Amino acid sequence: MKLVSRMTPALLKKWNETQTMEEKDLCGLVFCMPNGADALWSRPEPEDLEIVVDRQNLKNPVEGKTDLVRTWTSVKDTPLRHPHAFSIRPAASIERTCVLMNTSMIDEKWVRPALKPLLAPNDEVCVLAFSFFDDTKTLEDWNRQYKKGQGIWYRSNTDVFFAYGLKEKQIHWVNYFTDSIPQMKEAILNSSVLLLTGGAPDLMYRRIREKKLSGLLRRYQGLVIGYSAGAMIQLGEYHITPDEDYPQFCWKNGLGYLTDFDVEVHFQNTPHQLRHIQRALSERHRPVYAIDEKGGMIVQPDGTKSFFGAVTCFDPKTK
Repeated sequence: MKLVSRMTPALLKKWNETQTMEEKDLCGLVFCMPNGADALWSRPEPEDLEIVVDRQNLKNPVEGKTDLVRTWTSVKDTPLRHPHAFSIRPAASIERTCVLMNTSMIDEKWVRPALKPLLAPNDEVCVLAFSFFDDTKTLEDWNRQYKKGQGIWYRSNTDVFFAYGLKEKQIHWVNYFTDSIPQMKEAILNSSVLLLTGGAPDLMYRRIREKKLSGLLRRYQGLVIGYSAGAMIQLGEYHITPDEDYPQFCWKNGLGYLTDFDVEVHFQNTPHQLRHIQRALSERHRPVYAIDEKGGMIVQPDGTKSFFGAVTCFDPKTK
């Protein structure tokens, strides 16, 4: 898991003049997860830089916490286990990897080779379970779906991370009904993995806006994993093929992580799905990636796409 520290004016001056940074320069710096940087230091200016290290490489850091953000301070004379294992990047940059799937079963054999390079045992996961349908109206309704020991979806969104070395205490659920907005923000700011659950993508997006989390989520850094609705909402705009929950074909807005393609989830190659994929192609002229139940795609921060399992690309340029 990556940690960052915003360069002080003195360090920034040294870097700009010499393009060098020594291990001793890191002593006394405060680090946090990338998502907490703006809350800790405010939004960066274009010229601001930050130092990036792996949390495992900080040697005996002192842990702390502000109102919302966990911190690690490197106070020793030799703050790193490997002296040259840090990098410099623009503080305004956003490094985010997106995973789009249909199922939460990421511990299955067909998924693990694809996700293993992306998940680390020291990651912290924020589960944003906002995708429930309108028939979930109360805390009791929510608990029947998501609460530990009671919810039908709890273990399938928690235990699946154990195959990657994470522990249950590292999986943090955001409760729409009981958590305050600061508590929700704290869970997001202190996470390195954002899990977007399946269900109703448009209702998830509406609730994100209702809780005033859309700006924070749009700048999210790290790994985003979305299942079904959680895959769709990662797009700037996506279509919904009519089904029992959505009787009409429609276009909806999402978080805007990915803007150069569209997706068809739960793809079974039916005439109904193919007809609406063609409609999406003709109306927006963007490729549509049709993801089977056992299929998924990964989009790296530079836009590079890779696929695992069964995924079909429908290209508007191909007749």
